[in-house]
Amino acid sequence: MKRFILILIAAVAAVTAMQAQPPARTANQDKYYVRRATHFDDLPVYRRDIIMLGNSLTDGAEWNELLRNPHVKNRGIIGDIVQGLYERMEPILKGKPRKIFILSGVNDVSHGVDGDSIARAMEKLIVLIKQRSPRTKIYLQSMLPFNTDVQMWKLLKDREQVVIDGNRAMEEVCKRQHVTWINLYPLFVDKNGKLREELTNDGLHLLGPGYLIWRDAILKYTR
Repeated sequence: MKRFILILIAAVAAVTAMQAQPPARTANQDKYYVRRATHFDDLPVYRRDIIMLGNSLTDGAEWNELLRNPHVKNRGIIGDIVQGLYERMEPILKGKPRKIFILSGVNDVSHGVDGDSIARAMEKLIVLIKQRSPRTKIYLQSMLPFNTDVQMWKLLKDREQVVIDGNRAMEEVCKRQHVTWINLYPLFVDKNGKLREELTNDGLHLLGPGYLIWRDAILKYTR
C-alpha cells in the first residue's frame, strides 16, 4: 500500500507539472525563434546603441526608421516571454548599450501567468541589466491591451485584468529599481478595456498607425 501511495503521488506530481507548462510552440515558431536568437548572437551591440527588446510587438517594427536613428537596434522575437528575454541578454549586455527599452508580458499572460509573477520576472531582468551594464538606461514599457472581439485568442480570453494587474505591479518595480516607467496602455485601450480596433487587424498586433502612437510616446526618451 505504501508503495502504491508513493506511485500515486508521483503520478499526480507529473500531471501537475505538465499542466503548469506553457502551451507547446509550433515547429515554425521554434524555428523562427532559433533563427532570430542565433542571428542576434552574432550581431554586435555598441555603447551608443539603443536596444528595443521584446516579443512580436517589438519584432514587428522597423525601429531605426520609425525613430530616425541608425543606432536603434531591434531585439524583439515573436512569442518571447520575460524569462526568454533574460536568457538571451548576454550578447546585448556585453556591448554595454546606452539604453534598453523593454516591452513584454502578453505571452506570459497567455501561458496562465499572473500579473505579480510577470512583474517579478521583469524585476529579475532589470536587476541583471543593472548588474552587467550599470550605465545602461532602462525604460520599462507597459503591456498593451488586446482585443479578443477582433480575433479569438483562446489563451487570452478573459485575461484582460491580468494585463492591468501586471502593469500596476511593474510600475512598482520601476519605483523600486529607479528605472523609467512608460505607460503605453492608456494610449491603446478603448472604453471597454480592449485594444482599439482601428489599430489592429488581429486583436493583438499593431497596424502602422499603432506603431506611430508608440513611436510618439517614447521619442523623447530616445534622444
